[in-house]
Amino acid sequence: MTTGVRPTLLSRLDDLAPRIAAAAIVVSLVVAGGYAIFLGDALRYLDEQVYVRLTQSMAEGVGFSADGVQATAYRPPGYPFLLLPVYWLTGGSVLAMRLIGVLALAGCVWLSYRIGRRIGSPAIGAVASVVMACYPLGIYTATALYPQIPALFLLLANIEFGLRAAESTGRARAGFVAVSGIAGGLLAVTVPNFAVSVFIVVLWLAWRNRRAAWKVAAAILVVVAVIPGLWCVRNAVQLHAFVPVSTNDGINLLLGNSEHTTAGSGTSVDISRYDQEAKNRHLDEVGINKFYSDSAIAWIKAHPGDAAVLYAKKVANNFAYSSEMATSGQGNRTADLLLAVTYYPILLLALWRVFFWRRLSPEEKLAAGLIVLNLLLLAVFFTRLRFRVPLDGLTILLASAAFVQILRARVKEPS
Repeated sequence: MTTGVRPTLLSRLDDLAPRIAAAAIVVSLVVAGGYAIFLGDALRYLDEQVYVRLTQSMAEGVGFSADGVQATAYRPPGYPFLLLPVYWLTGGSVLAMRLIGVLALAGCVWLSYRIGRRIGSPAIGAVASVVMACYPLGIYTATALYPQIPALFLLLANIEFGLRAAESTGRARAGFVAVSGIAGGLLAVTVPNFAVSVFIVVLWLAWRNRRAAWKVAAAILVVVAVIPGLWCVRNAVQLHAFVPVSTNDGINLLLGNSEHTTAGSGTSVDISRYDQEAKNRHLDEVGINKFYSDSAIAWIKAHPGDAAVLYAKKVANNFAYSSEMATSGQGNRTADLLLAVTYYPILLLALWRVFFWRRLSPEEKLAAGLIVLNLLLLAVFFTRLRFRVPLDGLTILLASAAFVQILRARVKEPS
């Protein structure tokens, strides 16, 4: 007996895809929003406290400062920029600021649907939107004051609206160029590792849509450069130095490359001797950043074998379902199990999809390339579970395409 009914079901999935995606957005808002309300105004983690302080300092007219006195560029400014309007409007409500992540996650659900349609069919977009809406690590990260879910939203927006710009003309094209470029520029100053990805996305757009696409790509790059460029000028004025984004790349490099670093140690690394040496030298923020960076590079050169093994282990650690956290109480075995059973099937489906490389759509090849690139970049510094979240969003797109492909293959087989 053949499965003659199933093709109809697949067709129905294509037909119902817009409604499924809309329902997924609602589910995302309800689940993530409900969890945000449950968390309330409590700041659980150090990073959350730092982001709120930076936002508060800007809201009070002091500028980008951690202590309300001294100008800093220690943290990338993109995420506090996103928090600032909500801080102004609500008087600093932490719950309201959590909702930025909730809205960003809903935006990721919608953009996953849009890009999934481009990959192959509305069904792929529908599956991607549902998985994105229900992915536990995404919900958890969206409701914390962390930049990773907004970063995923900006990355997907950079891709989707870049494609729309290449496909449009006139005022519509100009509008899409502006949205794609602003998303890319904000992404570069929110999670600096993705600055390279933005550049690759723009080059890919030019290659993907060759007809006059180089003009579109160039226009997007110009818009992308505005926000990072203005931030460089601010740093030159305030810190009297060229600082592209932040001054924490040095300490991040040292935390990921020193004698006490392990694959999963994160920020829990003893670098006290470097701290003391920096204090003895009376270095300023920019000087400390350079000292840490130089120290990490010196350790790598002095221990090339150990550094290579450590790097390979950090690459592998990107695929962990749990990680050692600097803040206690950030997880338990039940949560780890939930993360494992939801992540690894997605990863396996994505790997299966990539195995058929020649059959992939250009959008899938872009997603796979960005995943590999950023996994390698993350391992240059140190790895953490939440740092991988934007890449999980791209992995979900590949896994959704694999799921639909398997489903379509099965309906052609006798049962």
